[in-house]
Amino acid sequence: MRIAIVGAGAVGGALAGYLAATGRHELSLLARGAHLAAIRDGGLTVQTPKGTLTSRPRASDSAEDLGPQDVVIVTVKGHGLPALAASFSALCGPDTLVVAAQNGIPWWYLYGAGDGVTPEPLEVVDPGGAIWSAIGPERVAACVMEVLPARIVGPGVVAHTAMPVLAFGAPRPGDHAEKLAALADSFNTAGATARLPADIRVPLWSKLMLNMAVGPTSVLTGATMGAMEQAPGMAAIQGRLMRECLNVAHAWGVALPDDIDERLSRGSGVPGHKPSMLQDFEAGRSMEIDPIVTTVLELARRRGVPVPTIETLWALTALKERVARAD
Repeated sequence: MRIAIVGAGAVGGALAGYLAATGRHELSLLARGAHLAAIRDGGLTVQTPKGTLTSRPRASDSAEDLGPQDVVIVTVKGHGLPALAASFSALCGPDTLVVAAQNGIPWWYLYGAGDGVTPEPLEVVDPGGAIWSAIGPERVAACVMEVLPARIVGPGVVAHTAMPVLAFGAPRPGDHAEKLAALADSFNTAGATARLPADIRVPLWSKLMLNMAVGPTSVLTGATMGAMEQAPGMAAIQGRLMRECLNVAHAWGVALPDDIDERLSRGSGVPGHKPSMLQDFEAGRSMEIDPIVTTVLELARRRGVPVPTIETLWALTALKERVARAD
């Protein structure tokens, strides 16, 4: 298949490394800056717990250079996607599948969300429906990165500290089954773990519960995963955040299990890792507050679910970003 990865930074670069390792696909990367220059000059290096993957995918900062694809995997963070909406016309033919690999509640969420739910854009993450119009929810699927703690070590070099665990699925179960099965098989062949759950919204919310618990709290504290796990009282705060998130998921008909206590006691397994939201904050980049937090507040409001801890977290994190960017 012809596969393009849009936003080939830490996560996109890691996914590219595994796809390239199969030798099955014509792979292209849409990247920018020093990372793009390094990939063009010396290829892409992905440092994994089981060894190093090297490849030389085609890379450009122009969607027009890459042309129509069979599959487009989008790893640009949700709040940055509207600015790229216009570029998808160059990447998408009539049968192109767009796989959204982002944290949080995505722009397509209300498509196929259940009986009586109007299929429409979520204004919080898709102002004016720009992405909805440019891509179309009928051609989209999701990749939930259940485990993929990745970071850019240097231009052209990506590292991750735990082997990837990915879940693929369409907003309407059964759609795009053949291409999604082929993608999952490619990642499994390359040594990652990829699965095809019956309802992609279950792993989506499960990952969101974790992001809700560790992302904003890491920004407020500056702490790594391990430091938060060891801090007195932090597990109780994270548990409240996760339970409120769970209640919103249940209100929207998602059969998400209540395994919060077990997840908190198990720990992350990557104690030195900084959550991606903290990485963005420290680098001066815009954070995923809207996809991870604001959208949950919106869905909670629509179903009348009380989420006081999430509301507090949202206010504090948004204020911290405004203060930091004003300096």
